[in-house]
Amino acid sequence: MRALRRLVWFLLFGWAVVSIGFIIGLRRWYQEREGRGGPIPVSQAGLLLDPLRFRFIPPKPIVDGFGLAHGQTVLELGPGPGYFTPEASAAVGSNGRVICVDLQPGMLALLRDRLQDQHVENARLVAGDATRLPLADRSVDAAFLVTVLGEIPDRPAALIELSRVLKPGGRLCFVEMLGDPDYVAIDTMKDLCRAFHFELIDHQRRWYGYSMTFAAPQR
Repeated sequence: MRALRRLVWFLLFGWAVVSIGFIIGLRRWYQEREGRGGPIPVSQAGLLLDPLRFRFIPPKPIVDGFGLAHGQTVLELGPGPGYFTPEASAAVGSNGRVICVDLQPGMLALLRDRLQDQHVENARLVAGDATRLPLADRSVDAAFLVTVLGEIPDRPAALIELSRVLKPGGRLCFVEMLGDPDYVAIDTMKDLCRAFHFELIDHQRRWYGYSMTFAAPQR
């Protein structure tokens, strides 16, 4: 029985690796075809919600690592179809709010459908550019980006905007996954954020990559 259980888990893990590899390969193919980097196209966004991805990279432990609290206003930059949004919504509670900013309106339409299915009522969906965030100064308590920073052509401009909209000392959280065609290396992430006076407060290595959390400048 134990051997059978191990075999089932091995097969599921293999299926998950193949599924994740397919997503990465699709993104590489799309980028090569279009001659540019950037997010996965809306037409393929459903792959990001593959059930096996939920099994092997569950969103709750990742969101828990962001240290979100009830009543906070949180920015999710590049939410895609909403893999992490329901968990972030639960973390801030009914008195909090998750602001989902995505460059692709079509992705926001998919996200809206998912949030309706999940009965999420405290999320605000906004079409916008990471380098020109449609948010007021010092208006969010925390922000998180999961495999998104590398898709932004002008990363320094995005860090300037994140510094602007975060409250002093607010948390800025990143997750990067190995194999992602837009993967941001650990040292690159540290150097970039420190250049804009973000203070590293947590760094966790994961089997799939890493998470990193910074505190916004106290200005």
